[in-house]
Amino acid sequence: MTRRLGWVVAALAAAVLGGCGDDDPPVGCDVCPPQPTEYPDRSSPQNVLEDLVLSYQNRDSTEYKALYDTSYVGTSTNLNDPPVSQVSTFRFSDEVSHIAALAKSPTIVSVSLDLGARSSWTRLPSDDVTHPDWAQIQLPTVHLSLIDGPSAYEVHSSNPMTFRFTPRVDSSSPTDTLWRIVRWDEIGP
Repeated sequence: MTRRLGWVVAALAAAVLGGCGDDDPPVGCDVCPPQPTEYPDRSSPQNVLEDLVLSYQNRDSTEYKALYDTSYVGTSTNLNDPPVSQVSTFRFSDEVSHIAALAKSPTIVSVSLDLGARSSWTRLPSDDVTHPDWAQIQLPTVHLSLIDGPSAYEVHSSNPMTFRFTPRVDSSSPTDTLWRIVRWDEIGP
């Protein structure tokens, strides 16, 4: 009987002290590691965008970096700026630095990226004659919010935003193809 009671006490102690299992973490568990995020495979451009949302919100620099082709170029055009400075250009290294800064910041409380419902995304064929294998997805709206300490920032674009994707043969993909973001364009007001 004493031995059985010892096993029960040991099992209870392990359950209480072990804390962070597959179930919800116990109240007061402030040392629990974050649960790993299940990212979609990159077998379609749509999955890449869903992965982009998750990895950006999680500030997962490793996953986010893997979504971009190293030849990536993004452009943002603000028609309210003077003609000489209307276009801002972003490269692969800019995206990598951006997500790394978000990941390292101890004051950022939350990041939210909303690309709209997947059903609102328009899949288009390539518009680049030199890359007919590329795919495009046009998004009607994008909403980004970030809480950094006591400050909150929001960006809402009601103009279409276009992502272009390049395919790469990869036998680990269910479709034998993995996609990466190679271009991004937006035109502001």
